[in-house]
Amino acid sequence: MKAALQPVEHLGKFERLQLVEDLWDDFAGESTSETRPDVLQELERRAAWRDANPGQGKTLQDIAAALGVRL
Repeated sequence: MKAALQPVEHLGKFERLQLVEDLWDDFAGESTSETRPDVLQELERRAAWRDANPGQGKTLQDIAAALGVRL
């Protein structure tokens, strides 16, 4: 097991799964948005492309269908 996971290696499979679920719920509950400068710059770049190319973007449903994934 990786060194970072050694503190939880004594837990059973279902206990580790519950830990993951609890962590995921904690992340999902955070209301703060991503504010790193590089992320904000990328979002601005994509918004500018969208504005300059109306009708050229794809919806999430279009992308999922092209990948053969169900949402």
